Amino acid sequence: MLDEIARPQIRSDVQYRELSDGAVVYDTAAERVHTLNITAAYIWNCCDGSHSLDDIAVELLSQVDIAREKALADVRDAITYFQAEGLLQPQ
Repeated sequence: MLDEIARPQIRSDVQYRELSDGAVVYDTAAERVHTLNITAAYIWNCCDGSHSLDDIAVELLSQVDIAREKALADVRDAITYFQAEGLLQPQ
């Protein structure tokens, strides 16, 4: 399932509000609220359709001091969640 997402892009109808410790995402279609921690919020902001999963992991590595494997795992976990919740544009 994750392999199908080459360059994740958020749906245009999803609302996003940044907070000091992360973000809140409101899915208007499903009327659901999702709370993102600061790492997931950073990954969310990279889901613009122009970044691959590896690109997003590299971006994350430039912001936080973690191992590359951890960054890749965080990106995969977040993207898997976003996709499972229907927050991304279909590929």
